[in-house]
This record gives sequence, structure tokens and C-alpha cells, in this order.
Amino acid sequence: MVGVLAAAIFTAVAGTGWVVVRELHETSKMLVVDTMPGLVDAGLAVERMNDNRREMREMLGPRTAAERARMIAQVRTNSSDDLWRDYASSIFEPTDRQNYQAMMLVRSNYLQGCEQFLDLAARGKLDEATARLDGELSQNFKSYNDAAKKLFDYNVQQGIDRGKNILNTATYAPWIIAGLCVLMFGFGLVLGVRSAWSGTKNLGR
Repeated sequence: MVGVLAAAIFTAVAGTGWVVVRELHETSKMLVVDTMPGLVDAGLAVERMNDNRREMREMLGPRTAAERARMIAQVRTNSSDDLWRDYASSIFEPTDRQNYQAMMLVRSNYLQGCEQFLDLAARGKLDEATARLDGELSQNFKSYNDAAKKLFDYNVQQGIDRGKNILNTATYAPWIIAGLCVLMFGFGLVLGVRSAWSGTKNLGR
């Protein structure tokens, strides 16, 4: 009976330590391979889309054909395709994937409108380009921007939650393990005293 209790306490201590280490490892891993890449990729993508939007507005001003062509090439080069591909490779949660797919759908609509706008600007049809930029393209941009920011905000919240999880585990787990160790030590001490007392009584006989 005593041996069973000792084994149970030892198993509890070892098991708690294993669970703590595993929890810290898994949470830290997800923070590195999921949350941080998502934050960086989504943040840079939002920055690029805003840069392109600003460039598209500026190319409608008094520019030469050569300047406008350079600006059009800059917008097309400054694509966020690579960032969104990288983002897709770091998705591990169903909610994140659902948000990503919704973003890609509105992004596709926006990019189609952008190509039509850039084509009008390249041909010097600035009035039509302005009307498109301020009309449907503006609404598509807002939808795309909101969807991209939703991904960014999701990763911010994931980072906060996972950081709290790591902090809580690191804060409370040592106390639990210490308590179990004290229990195991106390149990061993009681057994030792009991054995010593029994031995003394036997010697007295």
C-alpha cells in the first residue's frame, strides 16, 4: 500500500512536469510558426496596399506619360502576392483559414478593378480612371482592407492569448510541482520516522 502511494505521488510529480513542459513547448511553437509570421505578413500586405492606393491617386495628377508609366509599373511590382502566399503557409487554425479565404475573395475583386483602372490611366483616360477609383474600386478597396486588417487583428489577439497562456503556465506550474514535491518529501519523512520508531520498539523488546 505504501509503495503504491509513493509511486502515485512520484507519477503525479513527473506527469505534471511533462504536461507543463509540453504546454510551454506547443504554445511557444505556435507563437513562432503561426502568430508571428501572420502578424508580419498581414502587416506588410496592408502597408503595400495602402502604398499602391496612394500611388494610384497620385498618378492621376499632372504627370507626363513617362512618369505615369513608371508609377503604373511600380504599383504592379509592389504586389502582395508573396506575402499572402507566405501567410497561407502559416495557417493552422480553422478560423484563420476561413478569414484568409474570405480576404482572398474580396482581394480578387479588387485586383480586377485595379487592372481596369491602370489600363485607363495608361491610355490617358484620366476622367474615367478617376471615376473608377472613387466609385466601385473605392468600395472594393475598403472590403479588401477590412478583410486584411481582420487577419492582422486575429493574429494580434492570438499573440496576446498565447502570451498569457505561457505566462500563466510559467507562473503557476512551479508552485504545483513544488507542492507535489513537498507532499512527496513529507510522505517520505513520515515513512522514515515510522520505520525508525518501529525499529526502536523492536529493539526494546
